[in-house]
Amino acid sequence: MSTINNALSELAKKESKVAIEAAEVPKIKTRSPWIWVTAGFSLSLAMGGWAVSQGPSVESESVALTGSVNDEITSNEVVSAPVLAESPTKKMVVTESQLVSEKTLAKADLSTSSVKPATIPVVASSEPVKASQDKVSVAKTADVPVATTTQKPVLLASTKATNTPANESVTQTKALAPEATSTSEETAGGIVVEQVELTPEQLAANAVGRAKKALDANNLNGALQGFTEALRYTPRDEEVRQKLAILYFGKGDTRRAYELLQAGIRLNNDSEALRLGLSKLLVKADQAEAALSPLLHLPNNASKEYLAMRAALSQKAQQETIALESYQKLTEIEQDNARWWLGLAIQQERQLMFEQAKQSYQNALVRVGISSQSQSFIRDRLKVISDLEGAKNAN
Repeated sequence: MSTINNALSELAKKESKVAIEAAEVPKIKTRSPWIWVTAGFSLSLAMGGWAVSQGPSVESESVALTGSVNDEITSNEVVSAPVLAESPTKKMVVTESQLVSEKTLAKADLSTSSVKPATIPVVASSEPVKASQDKVSVAKTADVPVATTTQKPVLLASTKATNTPANESVTQTKALAPEATSTSEETAGGIVVEQVELTPEQLAANAVGRAKKALDANNLNGALQGFTEALRYTPRDEEVRQKLAILYFGKGDTRRAYELLQAGIRLNNDSEALRLGLSKLLVKADQAEAALSPLLHLPNNASKEYLAMRAALSQKAQQETIALESYQKLTEIEQDNARWWLGLAIQQERQLMFEQAKQSYQNALVRVGISSQSQSFIRDRLKVISDLEGAKNAN
């Protein structure tokens, strides 16, 4: 033990001879935190003044909050508010860039111990939003009354922050602004009014539709007005002209009905429909002789109905030539109809064409379409013709 003690004492004597020198540590120059506080406050004040000066040029109000917080945000309260009505000519003015990097915000407010939450009242009127010392970008709008439309809600975030250590990460909560796409769509889109000129046929079809609805509602005057308008657009529409004439005839204005049909016949001289229509109206009015006048004209390829009406009226009015012509046409159209052969035979007999009449009577007997009484009449006429021919030969 003594040996160890002696060794330790000698070692202590040797080390005591070495002088202890103080370490020279260079001083690190640090700037006062008040400089950063003053610079940040001046910057926010300048930007706020610029935002207020640019506010009146905007037409709609929207608030975009950019919280510059250096401490960790412990809680976020999100308040949903309806979107204010947007004008078609909306122009957003952004007073402060929302894309400020987190590093710049952290450096600017590094010395701030705590951040007070911004107080943002969301009101229906167009009042400016009041904010505390947090950096707030405000876009004001002019009070313009516009129609309110239903759009997506805007989320306005109010941020509360507490004291946290400086070395912790800093997070931000940004307010959601109205979608720009909807605004651009409203600006670009709109009601396009295109004036299309309808054709006379389309206008007439619309008028006929109104006339039919009026007829269904038992509105005679409305129907007359609708068909008259349609006829003004398409004067050659024979169906509309006939319907209008029938309505006037049913109303008791027969003269107007006749004039309408006669005007149509002047436009189309070969119109069987108008000639038949006028003839039928005259027959209903007990004017059989006048009813034949529209049928005196014989169109090319006349229909069976037209020829039958013409033959019957001419036979009744003793217009033998017209009746003979009509029955000859009918026998050409329908050779198997005994009625037409019987009518032709009667007209030939009246014209003293006994040979032709006899042949026509015989053709009527061998065909269908007549009654037994008519067949007895034919046999009697054949006997009479035979007697007349015998007497003629005797003379």
